[in-house]
Amino acid sequence: MKLYQSILLVCLSCLVSASKNSEPYDAVIVGGGPAGFVLASRLSENPDFKVLLIESGPDTYTNETITTPRYASRLQGTQFTWNFTSVPQTTLDGATPPLHQGFGLGGGSAVNVMAYCRGSSSVFDEWANISGISGLKWDNLLTYFKKSTNLFVPPDLDYDQVIDRANFGDYHVNVSYETSEQRSIIDNSFVNTWVANGGKDADLTSGKGIGMIIGGPHSINPANGTRSYALPAYGFELAGRPNFELIDGSRVIRINFEETKAVGVDYIDVSNNETFTIRSKETIISAGAVNSPRLLLLSGVGPKDDLEELGIPVVVDSPGVGLNFFDHHYNVMMFNATPNIITNKQISDPVLLASFLAEYKDNGTGPLSTPGSSSFLAERVPDEILDSFGVNVSFHKSLPKDRPHLLYQGSASAMLPAPDSSNTFSMHSALVQPETPGSIRLNSSNWRDNPVLDSNYFGSEGDFAIALYGYKRMIAMMRSDTMKSVIVNEIYPGPNVTSDAGIKAAFMEAALSYHHPVGTNSLGTVLDESFRVKGAQNLRVIDSSAIPRLPTCHLQSSVYALAEFASTILKYELY
Repeated sequence: MKLYQSILLVCLSCLVSASKNSEPYDAVIVGGGPAGFVLASRLSENPDFKVLLIESGPDTYTNETITTPRYASRLQGTQFTWNFTSVPQTTLDGATPPLHQGFGLGGGSAVNVMAYCRGSSSVFDEWANISGISGLKWDNLLTYFKKSTNLFVPPDLDYDQVIDRANFGDYHVNVSYETSEQRSIIDNSFVNTWVANGGKDADLTSGKGIGMIIGGPHSINPANGTRSYALPAYGFELAGRPNFELIDGSRVIRINFEETKAVGVDYIDVSNNETFTIRSKETIISAGAVNSPRLLLLSGVGPKDDLEELGIPVVVDSPGVGLNFFDHHYNVMMFNATPNIITNKQISDPVLLASFLAEYKDNGTGPLSTPGSSSFLAERVPDEILDSFGVNVSFHKSLPKDRPHLLYQGSASAMLPAPDSSNTFSMHSALVQPETPGSIRLNSSNWRDNPVLDSNYFGSEGDFAIALYGYKRMIAMMRSDTMKSVIVNEIYPGPNVTSDAGIKAAFMEAALSYHHPVGTNSLGTVLDESFRVKGAQNLRVIDSSAIPRLPTCHLQSSVYALAEFASTILKYELY
């Protein structure tokens, strides 16, 4: 394992080249997350095509908090995330939940909890219908999901899980199921609880959206137990290509135009505040669902009235920029787990950690080689239950029948404040097909100011009712007899919270985000069939902001596949 890491580290160090070349690049890519690295890798396959990738954040590969899976829950709200905050949410009594986004090479893939799934195939068919791009249909996009992944299934797998190995390739992002030793003891109880209530296993990477996936999978390299993310997964093959350059620690503050033609960007080196201008024949924005619309707006691409109010010269009047903001929101329960459950509390104990570290460094195994949670369940609420809510649920009933409404998952960490003495394990229920979007707008014309994020938690009556139903259902399951052997006591909302009013209040106080924003530069409205910004030339957006509707589970796989697909269009049009 150590030799492998040393070789890769040397190769990755070759990437960083803070060039100030005045010659125009064939393409400049803004944002070093999953989409940015995929595009850089694919476009630079042509040795005559010169590519520059610019990332605001730092290098991440040498940081063990990022590369060690068990430390994933420590990364939110750190120097490796953009630490945005929602405006007060009326549905949460004015709460302002955070929305962290990846800041550093690898973007969100460097700070997520590594869960890998794809979800319901009908979502991708909907992408195709909205965008007018038939290639985004599931049957075709599956090729690009496969192209970006390599699957590992332990040879001694002793738990039941349907796995279709044909849906994976053999390169780039490592996707691995957990061994029986890696799975948390509490995970078995979680699975048994849902099986007792009708839950059935399903391969949620195969186009299915409803069911339980056991033992992961996660984007973890089984060879050494490290996070498998965009930087090593795609950066390895970029190393040594003379037509590729990478600049990190540099904030792009403006897209430059000649009339409506993008001709490059201005960026600031954050180490010395020096500003540089880069010229390029094609400008590709891959900065994510918050920073991509933010950069477009700052550069004069967005709703005319909003831009003029802030004194920003309008380049392209594009009303959809910053709208259609969807995210996966969830609500938390917490428990004091029995001492045999390894949580982040135990990982913090110096004596226990020493033994865990020894095993991890020697073999890439043990508690540090997993994020501390694995299985999750996605379910659709039956129509008769939806009808019983007494609110308008026509949107949720009309969703294709392969789509779930809710997802349930655990974490071996305290997701809310908890007693220091507790061995805290959390569970959460998430609304995965929200009806109502939020928005992203500029706070001012100053690039230093954070944008105004209205996440619109549970914004329709139907959204709120379904999310609250899921929270109540999770409470009932976690208080059932099948969970008693692994739970000492309930920390939040607490065993005395049993009334509808009490549960609703707890629900509103425990709402957080999966940090899966999409849609803010949506295909079909802001972008055309080639991912070009409508009304502009030589300017494209390829990242989660281009995704018109949320998938039914974790986002990372969709971003990799979308970028792989988009790269085929770019190579055809730009080479």
